[in-house]
Amino acid sequence: MNATTPPRLSRTAAAMTVVAMGLGYTAAIVDPTILSAEMSTVRIGLGMSTSAASFTASLATLTMAAAVLGAGALGDVYGMRRMYVAGLLGTIAFGVAGAAAPTTAVLMAARAGLGVALAFLLGLSLAIVNAVFAPGRRTTVIAWYFGVGFAVSAPLPAIGGLLATHMSWRACLLVTPAVAATTLALTLRYVPHTPRTHRALDLPGLALAAVALLALVFGIARLETAVDVVAVTALGAAALAAAGFITRESKALQPALDLSIFRSGRFNAAVTAGVVFNFLTGGLLILFAFYLVTVRGESPEVLGLLLIPATVLAAVAATTAGPAAVRFGDRPVLVGGLTVMLVAVLLLRLFNENTSLAVVFAAVALMAVGGAVVATPQASIMMAAAPAHLGGAVSGVKSAVNQTGYSLGPTVFALVGINLILSAGADRLAGSGITLDEAREAFRAAHGGPAGGSHMLDPDRAQTVATAATESMLDAIHTLSLVMATVPVAAIVVALIWLKPAPRHKV
Repeated sequence: MNATTPPRLSRTAAAMTVVAMGLGYTAAIVDPTILSAEMSTVRIGLGMSTSAASFTASLATLTMAAAVLGAGALGDVYGMRRMYVAGLLGTIAFGVAGAAAPTTAVLMAARAGLGVALAFLLGLSLAIVNAVFAPGRRTTVIAWYFGVGFAVSAPLPAIGGLLATHMSWRACLLVTPAVAATTLALTLRYVPHTPRTHRALDLPGLALAAVALLALVFGIARLETAVDVVAVTALGAAALAAAGFITRESKALQPALDLSIFRSGRFNAAVTAGVVFNFLTGGLLILFAFYLVTVRGESPEVLGLLLIPATVLAAVAATTAGPAAVRFGDRPVLVGGLTVMLVAVLLLRLFNENTSLAVVFAAVALMAVGGAVVATPQASIMMAAAPAHLGGAVSGVKSAVNQTGYSLGPTVFALVGINLILSAGADRLAGSGITLDEAREAFRAAHGGPAGGSHMLDPDRAQTVATAATESMLDAIHTLSLVMATVPVAAIVVALIWLKPAPRHKV
């Protein structure tokens, strides 16, 4: 097998390869959610401070962001399957170490290591699918890859919650290692080896990329708390490291990433769509949680219950997006998914104190379905642009782009939404004895703190503020709906300009 000829697989091996890659994707995206949902229980179990718990919850997200491009590049050089297996072994080892952690320091170390291991799963699973299947089948197979990921991820947070409630917090941390162990068995049995590229690793370039991504995600998360020196410094470091990376890659004889791919309008349209649908998903999840818990006084578990059927619908949408893209082309499918997300954003305009949960579910489901529909053409366009020797690196770029977008959504809510609420409700809050800083902190606790943070809710503080400013909160949600609606509209315009209509395939 050479670098451009996919291996021949039996139907069983092909199906199990897709399942194994989809499970790896699932482990990477669902692990932070499981820990975030149960962080209060973990904090009590280990006697952690609130600040230590928040930092611990975000560690895997930060190290995964820093390592994802490097993981893809290592897969290109040493073999994607080999590095994917290494990531699975690391996920099992660090996951079990976290579950058995006797102290906070050990748990922090385990979470940091787990993030690096998950970067190999996130950065290489899509790249392996792209390398193993022939070009004519890739769009459909990528759709099934996302379908598996969404379908399996739907019940896992609930399973983690049940384990934490009926066994211990340690049991919920074993969900990810269990998924990884299953994936490892399937990978070793069915997934073929992928070709290796004979080139040197661009270690300085990868180091600059790691610093840029780590500082960027950390800085964005820090902005949720305040625009302070730490956030500005982190974002400044990210900008400097990114500039250094671009300079390095433009001059290196064997760069970690061929920057010429960004000269493609199709590629850039897919990048834009990836940032946007992840931005909307991250932001809308925060808005839904904020509305349900702080405005309506519902249990935090309500959103989780709504997300289970919504994620199942997303799995169905992802699998159907592939055949639709093959038949009608990437552009109408991508634009259609963004339009569905636009409708979800605009539905927020209908929310009041007594909005039916059916309407709330419709908005949640449209958000999930729209994102799933966008994911398939975005991935297929970006991977189609990948040179044969840089499939892992381009897959890492896709993951980094999506993760950055997902981090931005909650930050926009924190910077814009909370200030809208507090400025409109300042008079009411003045009579409650709560300062604006205390109210801002209550809202921050309500929506979970930094991206990938602990999601620890302080109902008493948040509800006190809510009582004084319910009308202001609803006004802010309505305003944010209009502000966020401009984002998918812009992405739709970009897609219509940069994605040329594709000829229809006969079916």
